Amino acid sequence: MNTAESIAAAVAAASQAVLPVGGGTKPGLAASSSAVQRLDMRGCSGIVGYEPSEYLITVRGGTPVRDVQHSLAEHGQYLPFDPLFVGQGATMGGSVASGLSGCGQLLYGRLRDFVMEVELIDGLG
Repeated sequence: MNTAESIAAAVAAASQAVLPVGGGTKPGLAASSSAVQRLDMRGCSGIVGYEPSEYLITVRGGTPVRDVQHSLAEHGQYLPFDPLFVGQGATMGGSVASGLSGCGQLLYGRLRDFVMEVELIDGLG
C-alpha cells in the first residue's frame, strides 16, 4: 500500500479495528489485542517534497526518520526535536502518532509543533 487511496480501501474493507504499523518501534503504545488488524505502512514511504530554503519537508507516514535526517543533513539542517528509536527503524508517522519527542522538546518544542499539514484517513476509510 503506497497511496492514500489504497490505504483507505484497506481500512474500509477491514472486518475489525485497524492498527497502522510502520517500524514497529513502539509496541508498548499500541493495542496488544489480537482483535486488531495490523496495516503495514512501510510501503507508504518517501520524501514527497523538500525546499531547504523554506525549511519545509513533506514526507509520507511510513518514511524512516533516519531517511529524513540524512536528507536534511545534506543541506546542513536537522529535525528540531529528538526522535526516539531512529536506529531501530522509527517512522515519521509513528513518531507523530506516539507524541514522543525526546528531551530536545524542552529546548525546541514537540514534534507535533512542527507539523503543518496532514492527510488523514479515518476509521471508515
